Amino acid sequence: MTRGRADRESALRLARRNFNARQRVEVNDLATELGVNRVTVYRWLGDRDAILAEVVWRLGERTMLDAYAAADGVGGTRIANAMSTFVRRTLSHAGMRHFLTNETDTALRVLTRSEQTFQPRLVALVESLLTRERDAGHPPAAGIDLHDLAYLCVRVGESFVYTDAITGEPPDPDRADRALHYLLR
Repeated sequence: MTRGRADRESALRLARRNFNARQRVEVNDLATELGVNRVTVYRWLGDRDAILAEVVWRLGERTMLDAYAAADGVGGTRIANAMSTFVRRTLSHAGMRHFLTNETDTALRVLTRSEQTFQPRLVALVESLLTRERDAGHPPAAGIDLHDLAYLCVRVGESFVYTDAITGEPPDPDRADRALHYLLR
């Protein structure tokens, strides 16, 4: 990366580039490449887990929004299709697979713990898409709070992304697809 004016966004771009290239994202490496000290990177972005959470969030948010925009159907069917695409794209992303395979404990902590912000933001995004479908006259499910439904959708998707870390079974987007369509029918 060329040294220019280093700031929070340039640090995040560098972290994202390293993540996508299947390189370990380290605060010291970011600081060195940006020509700043470690404390500056920490002040901008937080610790390593916070940096990874932000990198994965930006990737995940764009992936989910693109999946929703391209999804067929309405209501629960559209959300299930979008979530299924999200799971497939997550599993096919080289940087994410590398992260999940080579830093499993860190990945699970970053992706599932509320203090790391990834999961709460993904739940909120899915809830906003469920709300959009409901407000368009296509309620995704009856008898359940949309926040709770969004949480369930995210957890179902995660269950089939992290299956290898949880049960030792290989990740399976087809099982996620079936489960999400069952949940949102």
